Amino acid sequence: MELELFDYALEEIQWSEHTALNGKSLSVSVADLQEQIKDLSHGIHTDYELARPGESKRIVHVLDTVLPIAKLNSSGSTFPGFEGAAQLVGTGQTTRIKNLLVTVAARFPHPEAMTPIEKPREGMIDMTGVGAPYSYGSDQFHLILSLTPDSSVSNAAFDQALRNIGLRCARFLAQVDKHGIEPDRKIVALKPVDERLPKVVLIYQVQSQLVCARTFYYGEEVSKTLPTFVHPAEFFDGAVVSGNYKSERKIPTSLHCANPFIAELLERHGKTVNFLGVILSRGYNDSFEQKKKMGLWVARLARNLGAEGAVAFMEGTGNGTVDFMQTVKACEDEGVRTVAVLHESNGPKGYERPLVDHPKEADSMISRGNVSEKIYIPPLATVIGGAEIDLHLKATHDPRLPFLFDPTIFFGSYSKMGDSGFRAVYES
Repeated sequence: MELELFDYALEEIQWSEHTALNGKSLSVSVADLQEQIKDLSHGIHTDYELARPGESKRIVHVLDTVLPIAKLNSSGSTFPGFEGAAQLVGTGQTTRIKNLLVTVAARFPHPEAMTPIEKPREGMIDMTGVGAPYSYGSDQFHLILSLTPDSSVSNAAFDQALRNIGLRCARFLAQVDKHGIEPDRKIVALKPVDERLPKVVLIYQVQSQLVCARTFYYGEEVSKTLPTFVHPAEFFDGAVVSGNYKSERKIPTSLHCANPFIAELLERHGKTVNFLGVILSRGYNDSFEQKKKMGLWVARLARNLGAEGAVAFMEGTGNGTVDFMQTVKACEDEGVRTVAVLHESNGPKGYERPLVDHPKEADSMISRGNVSEKIYIPPLATVIGGAEIDLHLKATHDPRLPFLFDPTIFFGSYSKMGDSGFRAVYES
């Protein structure tokens, strides 16, 4: 199984009458975008904005970001399970604009009808300033789709529409005419390597519960599946799509398509490890017995793949940590030595219990840092997406004014903790 990637990178993005990539400058036509999504926009108004790295811009109400990817010279389609015929991905050729995100910002039309689990949490992206290191996507270009649904649109219909709008626009941008630039090419494959290298799997736990807090694999909710082997190449083609709007703790669709854990293990494959592939599993199971069984299934699958070791990370927090730790425990019990990567939530001063669960078997952990420490967040020149932010369902605030909060106000902040400089330090 082999996938060839054709990567393009931008140095500029601008509005134009026609959409095309000329050199490293992308011209985007609003009319072209509207044509792409006209059948999806009934009862939904869309505003279009651009943001560039380093600009004094704050994007609010971010629900998801999507990487522009499309199949090249084939009848196949990226983001399988969302439009088009059922098919498998991870082979052939795929083109990407690797530093551009289609960013969907919106509020749901009927928040009063949503349960606490369903209600989205505020997600901001600061393109510069103190918030940028905690904001996933602050170092990339953005085409922002600010969606405003009519009251006639149900929450369920809006959830489906916003996801398809983002995916379709991303696929369209990857397919545009390209002039005066050659792509970087790379191969994604798990070729046979020296059998003496340690055999390692990546355990990829996602949040999947119900509408607005779920993840899709080939268009199916992960909550309806058992732990599954996924070839790394499938991720690059969009086999895993986010439908989770817990903005700070989520893995965005774009990060599923370009995950640094997968990239790092592929880079090390054949050099320091024998990377066997990815085990996709669900977090936030409904009972302790389900959490335990999920861990046992993951561990058995890892062992059947021949794994001697595993790297594990999780999406989410709270009771999802119990699923995660049960998986780590089960893998250790099966003889699969497991390194767990996760954040801590130990209060603003660092004095509180950092993890809700910590079995003795989880004896090799990497901390991304304390997500609870307060930081001062100054205003930026421009706010895109709304005139009021929700401080995690506790209060509202004008995003044009300064405030004190923790990094969880920023979109995808949990995934950024490790490289933000915001790390835990242990002293003996």
